[in-house]
Amino acid sequence: MKIKTIILVCTPIVLVGCALLGPDYKKPNVDTPKAWQESSSNTQTIESSVNLSDTSWWNRFNDATLNQLIDEALANNNDIQSAIGNISVAASNLQLVNMAWVPTVNLGGSASTGSTFNSSNSSSNPLINNLATASGNSISGNNNFNFYSGGLIPSYSINIFQQLKKTDVAKANLSQAKATKDAVRLTVISQVCGSYFTLIALNKQLTQQKQLVNHLETLLNLVKIQYKYGIATLNDVQTYQQKLSETKMQTPNIEHNIVVAQNALQVLINKNPNKFINLNDFDKISTQGVIPINLPSTVLRNRPDIHMAEEQLIMANANIGVATANFFPHLSLTTPIGGYNAQLGSLLSGNSDFWAAQITAVMPILNLGINSLIKEAKGQYYIAYYNYVKSIKNAFADVNNNLSGYSSIQSTYNEANVLYNSAYTSATLSTLNYKKGYISYPDSLSNLITQDNYSIILTQTKLQELQGIISLYQSLAGGYNYKNTEKLKKFNDEHDV
Repeated sequence: MKIKTIILVCTPIVLVGCALLGPDYKKPNVDTPKAWQESSSNTQTIESSVNLSDTSWWNRFNDATLNQLIDEALANNNDIQSAIGNISVAASNLQLVNMAWVPTVNLGGSASTGSTFNSSNSSSNPLINNLATASGNSISGNNNFNFYSGGLIPSYSINIFQQLKKTDVAKANLSQAKATKDAVRLTVISQVCGSYFTLIALNKQLTQQKQLVNHLETLLNLVKIQYKYGIATLNDVQTYQQKLSETKMQTPNIEHNIVVAQNALQVLINKNPNKFINLNDFDKISTQGVIPINLPSTVLRNRPDIHMAEEQLIMANANIGVATANFFPHLSLTTPIGGYNAQLGSLLSGNSDFWAAQITAVMPILNLGINSLIKEAKGQYYIAYYNYVKSIKNAFADVNNNLSGYSSIQSTYNEANVLYNSAYTSATLSTLNYKKGYISYPDSLSNLITQDNYSIILTQTKLQELQGIISLYQSLAGGYNYKNTEKLKKFNDEHDV
């Protein structure tokens, strides 16, 4: 009968709780474009079913060294390991929340001793009366009493509705931690590619710069000889000297940037500063046919920053329920079991066993502060909602900007390639004409110097094109799921999880 009564009382509470606990989460319907405003002629169309996050797009450059560096970075990068550690913390928090469904059990005991000082046969203190009765003594005169108890004390304290919502919050927090790790992996991949291409481009540029210096020094010496014999003017000598000095000034900066790029790359793969050997030739890196065009829906599905924003929105929605659940009963249950003895000197020989059961339910009748908590939670949801919308809008703008930027730099690179080819042809013809005696050596050198300058410009422009490719793949969330694990590294000591 008692069980039926409890069920009849609790059922309406549960139904009302489910109805009033807070709004169910629904993914916002955000207006998004159906197609990109910008595109490039040098692209490959990819089916919408292809998930770019699983694609190791850098393999398209056919560079074994780059592939190895990315593998090392994904396995050893410190930022990625920190993100994995955050996942472990979030998983532990979820486990802690889930453990609230399980009662706790403590081992406890108590002991007391005392004496009455009145001459009456009873005491007004119920505790003393109970202890005296348990010890078999009556309370009179200077009656001493002793009492101890000990045993297991299981307890259970929970707000069921609040616990459900706290679980939702912890799950969303774990998902957000995983999305954060994906975002870090995406960034690391882009940084490795960018640092690697920068390094081999700088090595190429340093070679070109030294060749330009050599040609300028040769030409300057010839002009000095011409000046000596009155063929050239002093102004000619000063002009070429200035060009040589300006060119030489750039060499130390290139050498410094090479060191910076090397160190950045070493840090990304978690190694100490050192030189790289056996790097690929920059001229062998092809940019043809490596850019995909994917559907906007794929971007929304893949980008970690959007995942993070949505999980924040889910948490904010669940926290409304957490706050609202303060209106519902908080249940406390305890059932101690053990033994007691009325003689303090006989701690290990209890003269009786006992158990007890107690359940309490407390819910607020007047607590205006709860309304403020609910209002605050709804305000946090409001913020998270518009952050989510902003993340989506930024994602489309980011991809569109990168498509436009790549299209622009691609046109610039094509023009730079035309200029270089023209200069190369002129330099080749002038060398042949010099060998046949049609033109002077200084005139031939001038064409070689022009070729050198356009060669440097072409290298710089190609690097910009590569950086544009990297930025576009990053905005499309390409590759972060490649070899994606959450395995914690071992310290091989007591710090291991």
